[in-house]
Amino acid sequence: MIEISLKGRGGQGVVTAGEIMAKAAIVEGKYAQSIPFFGGERRGAPVSCEVRISDQPISLHRRVYNPDVVTVFDATLMDLLNPLTGIKEGGILLINTDNPRRYWNRTYYVDATGIARSLGLNIAGWAVVNTAMVGALSSVTKLVDIGTAEDVVKEEFPGKLGELNVEAMYLGFKEVRALD
Repeated sequence: MIEISLKGRGGQGVVTAGEIMAKAAIVEGKYAQSIPFFGGERRGAPVSCEVRISDQPISLHRRVYNPDVVTVFDATLMDLLNPLTGIKEGGILLINTDNPRRYWNRTYYVDATGIARSLGLNIAGWAVVNTAMVGALSSVTKLVDIGTAEDVVKEEFPGKLGELNVEAMYLGFKEVRALD
């Protein structure tokens, strides 16, 4: 079983990203959970979502305390929340930033904000980075096939919005980089 902790701010699509990953895993015949966790529902407040993906049924029904992967949708949360608490030895950090720095041994980064803004994926000036982050997460972990994730995104966001989100996802998939 792989456990993922997604951290971001309200309005960035953290919960939706977790749901996309879980649905894609289920479509592929795996078992998955998406567990959102947030307080007051307001744009900009810290939000987290935890995802479990397994080839076997999942009997755990609690928060993730020792994730294999931590995905940070807003780099300012690194100093605010310490999202690496409990990460497993050898775990992966994926961070949305255009100014990468090493926070962890296995750090990956992608400018999901730049991708979202370039495609007009904004709500009230707030970049919605979820699908770019799903693409990067798919690339780094290989937990779900990008084609399966594309189908889920198209179902979640029909029409032109879906096409833009699929484009963001593929850009995130291609542009994610390991920090050497």
